[in-house]
Amino acid sequence: IHEAIIKAWESWFQNLKEELTQAASHISFTADVWSDHNRQLYLCITAHWIAKDTTTGSLLLKVALLAFHRL
Repeated sequence: IHEAIIKAWESWFQNLKEELTQAASHISFTADVWSDHNRQLYLCITAHWIAKDTTTGSLLLKVALLAFHRL
């Protein structure tokens, strides 16, 4: 199971890299830090970009979670 999860993640990440290289405009990155009720800190990093739908030609707002860590 561990190997299947790693392979699925690698495939997803490769697809994400290809999609980011074809972004219609700039790529924006955001970071957020917060704490839970036990004061444990968390960090989340996301990417946002505009992509063009290949079938309709319409523009799409795309968002991807790049990292999520307990600090």
